[in-house]
Amino acid sequence: MLALFSMMVVGTTTLAYVASRDTTTAIAGNARTVAQARSLAASGMDLAKNLLRTSETLWRTNHVSGTMLSGYELDGGTVTVRLVDIEKRAAGASGAAAAPDNASTEIEVTVDSTVEGSTWTSVAHMSIPTVVKGEYAIFANKIMIVDGSSNFIGRWPNAPMSSQNLRVNIGTQADLAALSSLFPWLGTGIWLQGGCRFEPVVAGSTPTDPDSQKSTWIYYPHSASGIVVQGSAASQVAAKRMDPEDSIRMVSAPNAPSVASPFTPYTNHYVLSGGTHSLNPFRVRANFLPQLFTRNFECRSGATVTLNSGTYEVWGSWVLRDSRIIINGDVKFVVNPNLALTGLDWQNSVVEINPNSTFEVYNGYSMDVRNCWVGPRHQYLCDGTAYDGDPHRRNWFGQFTRNDCYAAAPSSPQYLEPWRVRFYPMRQFLSNFFLWDIRDSSVVGSLFLPTNPIRLFGRTQLYGRVASNHLLVYDTASFYYDHALDLVTGFTEGRAPSRGGDPDDMFPSRMLRLGFDAEAAR
Repeated sequence: MLALFSMMVVGTTTLAYVASRDTTTAIAGNARTVAQARSLAASGMDLAKNLLRTSETLWRTNHVSGTMLSGYELDGGTVTVRLVDIEKRAAGASGAAAAPDNASTEIEVTVDSTVEGSTWTSVAHMSIPTVVKGEYAIFANKIMIVDGSSNFIGRWPNAPMSSQNLRVNIGTQADLAALSSLFPWLGTGIWLQGGCRFEPVVAGSTPTDPDSQKSTWIYYPHSASGIVVQGSAASQVAAKRMDPEDSIRMVSAPNAPSVASPFTPYTNHYVLSGGTHSLNPFRVRANFLPQLFTRNFECRSGATVTLNSGTYEVWGSWVLRDSRIIINGDVKFVVNPNLALTGLDWQNSVVEINPNSTFEVYNGYSMDVRNCWVGPRHQYLCDGTAYDGDPHRRNWFGQFTRNDCYAAAPSSPQYLEPWRVRFYPMRQFLSNFFLWDIRDSSVVGSLFLPTNPIRLFGRTQLYGRVASNHLLVYDTASFYYDHALDLVTGFTEGRAPSRGGDPDDMFPSRMLRLGFDAEAAR
């Protein structure tokens, strides 16, 4: 889950200079050599910026007590580059204790240049974020078709990082472009029909680079023969062949866990109809030839069921009808459908995630989710009245009632980290032939189906991301990406692309203050 935390620190980009000052010590009185030293210091500062930007240098730890370069020969002179963590220094640290580490984001860069005995010192403060590499809002292994009347691909407004207007990435392994032009059913590619819409604004765009002005980029592997991007919206996205070291392939889905003792065994259908229930780990499975006989877990007729921490296992189908599921703690639910072709059969139901809880679902065959809502459990106090239920959820089912805290129904769910909800397929016989269907549902979470096709219908809204072998989107189904997912987990092996490619284009440096003219001040 946290593998990319170790990767994100290598993809750094300078957002801005927040201060800059120049001072000089003229060891020799020769004005020419002083000017050369000053010019060399500027070159040294550019070198330092590039080192801090590059994804090839572990600059946060690749230094000796803060010294990144010492006596480095450059343009006929030498430069020394020293780094200080500004926040550490403000807290009282000094010397080696104030050197950058993996958590450093505010850096003072000091460049000492020496030319023929003349020395110039330049100092700049730089704000360097730890998040610059972009994961994928959508990853379609082979085919992605967006063919609805009004489909949106963009950022989740409620996500904290959406205000940064970062680019939205789509990934694919399309590699049969030539065949696709002749035999679309054999090839791979992305079809974006007339109803597809994208974000209108992106950070870091430059007038000289048309691609930088597009908020959505589609990446395909360097080894591919090409990519097919068709449809009236194709011109609104930029197709990017990746560098060889950035080429991508999907990772395998994780192995499903098994229920562990203590758990409650059920050998027949386990059905809850109405009422309020609090459950702990269980297994629903036939005693005799469990691989051949299905046993379902069913919640019906307004049942409110709390699943507490642990692993649950069903050898049949998980059926939800007009019910409410509350996830309390870290819950894993494994559905081995056996002869039941539909593992998840949910209709007119809600799944709510308590604070600091997680929900993982492992499903063997198909999925049929209709008119459901999966998201955070939102409890709040308004003018002394306690409310339980996200107003967006209530509006989804036509039950919204305004109050002084919510005069209008929210257009999206209250914020929940999408990595807290994860759906995975299980590797078993013929499982990759089965469709995962979501219709008229709102889901906060990550869906990862490297071998399966998924179809989204109706007014479905996905807040998080999706990766699948094939992705088919219809009607008004839409995607809202949370860029915080860049930090947590990846769908692909190897490095993800930097969001926007060249960091100079994506995050150009801005000089906020030129500082004083040291020569004039002498």
